[in-house]
Amino acid sequence: MSPSKHPVGIIGTGTMGAGIAQVAALNGFTVMLLDQDRETVNSAMERIRGHINRMAEKGKITEAERDEANARLHPAEKPEDLGDCDLVIEAIIESLEAKTAMFKTLLPHLRKEAIIASNTSSLSISAIGDAIGCPERVVGMHFFNPAPLMPLVEVISGKRSDPKLVDRVVLIAEAWGKTVARANDTPGFIVNRVARPFYLEAWRIFEDGYAGVDQIDEAMRSLGGFRMGPFELTDLIGQDVNVATTESVWKQLGEPSRLKPSATQQKLVKERHLGRKTGHGAYIHDGEDPRPAIEPESRELKLSERMQDAVERLNEGATDQIGSPLEKYIFARILIAVINEAAWAMSEGVADQANIDTAMRKGVNYPKGPFAWADEIGLGICGELLDALNDTVDDGRFLAPDLLRSKV
Repeated sequence: MSPSKHPVGIIGTGTMGAGIAQVAALNGFTVMLLDQDRETVNSAMERIRGHINRMAEKGKITEAERDEANARLHPAEKPEDLGDCDLVIEAIIESLEAKTAMFKTLLPHLRKEAIIASNTSSLSISAIGDAIGCPERVVGMHFFNPAPLMPLVEVISGKRSDPKLVDRVVLIAEAWGKTVARANDTPGFIVNRVARPFYLEAWRIFEDGYAGVDQIDEAMRSLGGFRMGPFELTDLIGQDVNVATTESVWKQLGEPSRLKPSATQQKLVKERHLGRKTGHGAYIHDGEDPRPAIEPESRELKLSERMQDAVERLNEGATDQIGSPLEKYIFARILIAVINEAAWAMSEGVADQANIDTAMRKGVNYPKGPFAWADEIGLGICGELLDALNDTVDDGRFLAPDLLRSKV
């Protein structure tokens, strides 16, 4: 779609808000930036223009494109300055109270046709819409950090979001060069829900004593083709951030055993061992090559014939790489947990297979979407491994939804 004659308003000019503004400006949209004060906005505009200028220096855009993008950025000093916007996107603190208070202040000044979008990663779009009294106009527009580089935007439909406005948000995101995954308004949307077992099942394997953090990471990189293993990634994200997301999704979904937080990971957070930003997490980061900061209580892995057969068959379908029996078990157990969560999400109406696969490939760089992987493995083999694993636990967390079991 071509740029609207009306500007886009960005509320909140931190890392995410500034990144969204940069994306919009580079793709031909006039942008109005609003924050608590003009000084904050000016600082953000300087950062954005610095990024755009460096793109021109590196030859990624022309000097004319640089000048045009920079000229599309405008400061807003008060809510009234956003009165001509077609779309406003908030990227402020992750608090329902703060977001609704801000929108209530803004709403009287907006055009009646303006779309109200939230960049929330975990809060209910429906709850925001209901709280401000216009649920039909509120849509989720969840960018991933850093917004200028990450290709995915999850577009979230609230329970009463106007489908035409949701479609328009999809078109805008696509006009900004983004890949869109559509989702309904459920805790964690797609990515922050379906990705949870990638981390959690890794922590459980560690807690079972079968492997150390470096062994688990290596298995997921070498057999799965993941760019980073779960412990490397949580150290990069921040153990505190990862735990907070897990706890939020787990509680909002009714505390299913599949998504129960790891006590070991929670202990790291309590001790302020948060990963790279503190120099200590699952690994020690002291300027040398990272090395494990925690060690498992070692326990020999013994598999039943049924389990061994299911693990082997999953690996035959999922990877062309050769691994040890332990590596194959690690990869199979974590991958099937992700596939199972994707199936639960689909069965509960979060999104369809295509959107879930797109979200996981583009949002967290999975080599393949969970459903594409399941099809390559064979749904029957997936079901067999889930059944075999479920027989080894007392919390039932490998129980498959009817949607997956019916195909086995």
